Amino acid sequence: MKQQEFEKLQYDTVVIGGGPAGTMAAIAASRMGVNTALIQNRPVLGGNSSSEIRVPVGGACDFNPWAREGGILEEFFLTERTQDPRRIWLGETPSLWDITLYDLVHKEPNLTLFLNTEALEVIMTDSTHISSILCHTMGNEKNFTIEAERFIDATGDGTIAALAGAQWRFGRESKAEFNEELAPDEADDKVMGSSLLFHAEDIRFPVPFTAPDWVPQYKSDNDLLHRTHDDITAGYWWIEVGSPPYHTITDNQKIHHELYTQLLAVWDHVKNQDSHGAATLHIDFIGAVPGKRESRRIIGDYIMREKDIREDARFSDAVAYGGWFCDLHAMGGILNRDEPPEPSFNNDLEEVDRRQMYLYSIPFRSIYSKDIANLIMAGRNISVSHVALGSTRLMATCAVIGQAAGTAAAVSIKKHVEPRKLGTEYIQEIQQQLLKDDCYLPGIKNSDPHDLARKAVLSASSCAALHFPRGIVGNEYEHPKQKSFPRSPLDTERAQMFPCSSGSLTRLELQLASHSPDNAELMVKIYKTDSISGFFTKELLFETVAIVPAGFNGYLDVPVDVDTGVETLLAVSLYANADILWMYTSDPPTGTVSATRLINNWKPQKGSYGMIIHPESCPYEVWNLSSGISRPEDWTNIWVSDPDQPLPAWVDLTFDKPQSINTVHVTFDTNLNLAHMSVPGLYRAPTCVRDYRIWCRKQDGTWIPTTEITGNYLRKRIHHFPRSTYDAVKLEVLSTNGDRSARIYEIRIYNEHE
Repeated sequence: MKQQEFEKLQYDTVVIGGGPAGTMAAIAASRMGVNTALIQNRPVLGGNSSSEIRVPVGGACDFNPWAREGGILEEFFLTERTQDPRRIWLGETPSLWDITLYDLVHKEPNLTLFLNTEALEVIMTDSTHISSILCHTMGNEKNFTIEAERFIDATGDGTIAALAGAQWRFGRESKAEFNEELAPDEADDKVMGSSLLFHAEDIRFPVPFTAPDWVPQYKSDNDLLHRTHDDITAGYWWIEVGSPPYHTITDNQKIHHELYTQLLAVWDHVKNQDSHGAATLHIDFIGAVPGKRESRRIIGDYIMREKDIREDARFSDAVAYGGWFCDLHAMGGILNRDEPPEPSFNNDLEEVDRRQMYLYSIPFRSIYSKDIANLIMAGRNISVSHVALGSTRLMATCAVIGQAAGTAAAVSIKKHVEPRKLGTEYIQEIQQQLLKDDCYLPGIKNSDPHDLARKAVLSASSCAALHFPRGIVGNEYEHPKQKSFPRSPLDTERAQMFPCSSGSLTRLELQLASHSPDNAELMVKIYKTDSISGFFTKELLFETVAIVPAGFNGYLDVPVDVDTGVETLLAVSLYANADILWMYTSDPPTGTVSATRLINNWKPQKGSYGMIIHPESCPYEVWNLSSGISRPEDWTNIWVSDPDQPLPAWVDLTFDKPQSINTVHVTFDTNLNLAHMSVPGLYRAPTCVRDYRIWCRKQDGTWIPTTEITGNYLRKRIHHFPRSTYDAVKLEVLSTNGDRSARIYEIRIYNEHE
């Protein structure tokens, strides 16, 4: 038999794995002018989020305020939401999700996509460098090799890294190795399992279901102890199988069969055992591929561990961030009958408190291999401990890691240096490029010397003041895992953080409702804090006890005495009893955060408590556009026009001398406080500017219209126009997608090379 000859292809960068991490990595590299190949071993992009598996995208914003991931993921997500009428939920991802991602990839001229293509073998130049990968495309019996300068392993399993000989970890570290509270006493080879999701439709007439005879029976809810199954149209993530007894890589087919068996057993229970109201429900989808949580973790120059995600780590070489709680599942999944599927799943307040995480950064040292010099990782296979993986593995977090990996690969190629050297010599360039591309890096500001807007004098048509909406009880948004935690009764300490522009607070009007037949004491405390992105009460500034009259319903006047002398973030906390309600709304003012005390930690919420502050705060002034941060962090960092003044509204950037200009970047407000799973279908953020014009002023005072946009729904927009010399730029907001105010986080101005 004649030996098969392989076609040889050559690219600058090859990304292996088409989940959110790999897809964002490939797009990021290609947008920087790097010739990129994306290898995906399935027929669709999206990985666990795809229509084959249907795990909804989760990330930092699910448990932290104003923290939804930006960059390419936000661009894709906002586009998909405008077209898709369905919610994002377990088992409900439609093919439109895949199509939108496919379209985003195919619009990139420097990106070539290979679907249904498996990377079979890694060819090495020497022991530390990959030269090419051998691939096979299913369906056409075609084998080929791809050579490249840089390789990005986004396989999830770390397959390319393992084939190349990189060091990796599998299983759980001991508590002592990294001093991790949530680690086991002894190290082992156990990892979290994979899940198989389903979707059911109510067809409005009874439909039977008979399980195959090889499927076990769960005859009562006690057989599914700790595993609530009240939402029976989609789910369940806890139909999970892994280690023990199976290996999540080598036993993947056995895991698939076991998951299929368990899923049918659970559905048989829902349909035919006890009473679940499922008579008219019919399964119309069962996952084609198990959604995997954990396998290999490739070792980089730094291994992130529990203290890094728990202590709000800020690395100097940060390239991404996370903020999901430390979500470590019970080993064995559904086959482990003795433990809840996740320790805090049954509303164990102590476990919720132990696993509470705020925003933390992810260092570049953790996303490249310490052994293979031209290999970068993207996704859940980065250099972390098992405990840290409990937070970093979420898909939105993996997506921003992916964008960082693609950006780093492109810079590495352009600078002709290997990834490790990037971290010491070019990390600021990578960080500034990520910020320019609307990624968020906690604590790192825009310092781009080419951004002319940083030198401009700002003015605006008007600015809004801070006003809290009137609160109600009930109907509040909260992440599903938090629904059982009450938020209005003051039987635990509750707090509202807000930016105080004057640093002075003389009086509060607190919106309360009392069901007590007697007068009640209300403990009021005011704390100083320094971060919107994480809820920390740093310093007690004032405390008093107010009296809430029996049956009171309205705004309670409370004199206070706080004067810091400078603008600051303040938090008002209340504590009384369960008969006193602090009225609540799901519509918080931008840059404010409400929270509930757990045990030691605060749990941020997504709404706001009703109150009026005196004197009035004005934290949305136009100078926020030059803060260098394009979301709430240490301040609101947003310009908001006065809602009482009708649109159009404008901001003006004036230079001290004429500038040659051809590009304007604008970052709008798409409400980063809403997690992906809470954004409805056919959605355009009301807070986002819809129609606008950009004007540039000539030296003779003539305003030239350079750009006019209608129907916008995206957060980040980049506008190019013919280069000319101007002494001012004006952005005029004509209308929004519903909000009464114009809202802008950032304007950048460039003279870019052709």
